[in-house]
Amino acid sequence: MPAIVTVVDLFKNYYMGTQTVHVLKGLNLSFDEGDFVALMGPSGSGKSTLLNVLGCLDRLTSGQYFIGDVDVSDMDDDQLSEVRSTYLGFIFQSYNLLPQYTVVENIELPLLYQGIKLDEKTKARCVALAELVCLGDRLDHRPLQLSGGQQQRVAVARSLVNDPHLILGDEPTGNLDSKTSIEIMHMLRELNRAGKTIIMVTHENDIAAWARRVVRLRDGRVESDVRNDTRTVMEIG
Repeated sequence: MPAIVTVVDLFKNYYMGTQTVHVLKGLNLSFDEGDFVALMGPSGSGKSTLLNVLGCLDRLTSGQYFIGDVDVSDMDDDQLSEVRSTYLGFIFQSYNLLPQYTVVENIELPLLYQGIKLDEKTKARCVALAELVCLGDRLDHRPLQLSGGQQQRVAVARSLVNDPHLILGDEPTGNLDSKTSIEIMHMLRELNRAGKTIIMVTHENDIAAWARRVVRLRDGRVESDVRNDTRTVMEIG
């Protein structure tokens, strides 16, 4: 499979007054199309920062970032916004649903941000996605009328509405109980089996075990890269 994402000599620094915090320290990673990757590591290892860079929510300090063969490293804000809305889908730990909107309206939001005219065709697509995540009987409910697991199902459906190349999950089961976490992971695995590429941050080994590959970061560097599906381990020196 070709690489859908590649980072080359990726550095990310944060500047706090006269202090420079070196978060990512020369990462070289590629993620294949159709893969399912868990990013792990202790607090401060750089996993969330890496996810934010991959999601074009934060800019790298130096290095290169490719989506397919397109270098997005030097894109301006408008271009990055276009990449986010066209190529990427996001699932957040806190769901990030708008409380005044219904299930269908929340799923529609990425289309609205793209400037796509909402009509019966787009509504039908959003209804179909709600049904895909088993919320066909909750279409007119608002987030406060849903359980945490149901809200995360809405977030999963919303991440799919623009038919993204890549789905990024930031602790997608972090606010859920064990039973609901398993339900969400079943859903993500089925999406991956259907061809979606997924990269998620998690700190839980049992959640990472659902992924095909686990990349562990420590102090801004790759500590290990493990294939769950082949049990082949490549230690990075």
